[in-house]
Amino acid sequence: MQSRITFSRASAHAPLAKLERPQRPLELVVPYTNPALAAQALATAAELAQGFEASVTLVAVYVLPYPSPLECQEGIRQRMEADLTAMARTSPLAIRVKLVFARDREAAYLALLNRQSLVVIGAKDRWWTTPEDRLARRLTSSGHSVAVVKVR
Repeated sequence: MQSRITFSRASAHAPLAKLERPQRPLELVVPYTNPALAAQALATAAELAQGFEASVTLVAVYVLPYPSPLECQEGIRQRMEADLTAMARTSPLAIRVKLVFARDREAAYLALLNRQSLVVIGAKDRWWTTPEDRLARRLTSSGHSVAVVKVR
């Protein structure tokens, strides 16, 4: 599977390359969109983390419709946890896994991310705008550093 990395336009804060000595470890966050794209984004995050004191977090937001309560059914939670844990085990790095149940996917990601984190999003290489591209644009407009891994 071929991939290429594109970085979103400059955000309001200083780029990571210009930071002389970070106050805390570099935070890499990989949103879980689907298994193939998240696996590619995790592999890229592992490459980006080489040589840095970095922590990698795999974040999955499961969107629940408005009529259902935010307390999810046990079966959905167990299946999602098993999928995320299996994906995290394939990486050579220690990966933290977060599973969140929310009404709005983009709002949940905005609430979860720290200001200094680098978000690595896997997206299919299409000429039209994908949901992953929309998420990257929204995160960038909110001031986050975003790297999009285009997968063919």
